Amino acid sequence: MLRRSSPVDRIVNTSVVLVIAFLTIGMGTFGEKEPTKIPEPDDNFSATVIDQSDVSSDITLFSLDGQTFISGRYGGATVSIPFDNIQEMDFYAKGSDLFATVIMRKAPQVELKMDKDRIFYGQLPYGLFSIKIGDVKKIIITGLTKRER
Repeated sequence: MLRRSSPVDRIVNTSVVLVIAFLTIGMGTFGEKEPTKIPEPDDNFSATVIDQSDVSSDITLFSLDGQTFISGRYGGATVSIPFDNIQEMDFYAKGSDLFATVIMRKAPQVELKMDKDRIFYGQLPYGLFSIKIGDVKKIIITGLTKRER
């Protein structure tokens, strides 16, 4: 005996099929995008980036979202510090917030509250580099290098 489906059953079945189709189509888009192009900063800073897994990468054309300065909250203010002034940055979580201790070349260190979703970019000897700031443990600015064109 064949049972007729009710309008509610048809709506539920259609919804399930649409959800499965949506998830299947979008499977390749979860996670971080692979860099196919990086923003090219005005200055060519080189840096050593150490991620939370202690993997170290030496990069050139180092930037934060294409800029050669770091900015974050310092108390109630927003502070921007050019890479020229920075020796190294140590990143750590405090609760759900991300902070950076910025060690200066010629000034006292500063603690900044950071936006976890910003991205550092750079050029590796063998390819392109990108990493969310929340995945970084330490950055050492190794200098300003001559730009190869």
